[in-house]
Amino acid sequence: AVREFLTGNPRLRLERLPAYCPDLNPVESVWSWLKYGQLANYFPGGVGELDDEVIERLIDLKFDPGLLKLLWGRSGLPLPHKPDE
Repeated sequence: AVREFLTGNPRLRLERLPAYCPDLNPVESVWSWLKYGQLANYFPGGVGELDDEVIERLIDLKFDPGLLKLLWGRSGLPLPHKPDE
């Protein structure tokens, strides 16, 4: 089923990763940046407020390609590119 899905979606490719290896997971760098950098001294008034703040910071990150590349680079994985490039 996975191979069939990948065949129908050529922009996706399968990356084999160890069962558990946070050093190779780019999202771990994002969570670390968020937790220890952006929200290090933040004290929310509740879960909803924390959720809103996390979403706002992630949206800001979305529009900062330099920081995204830096965080991705910590994983050691090659930067993905569009198939037509």
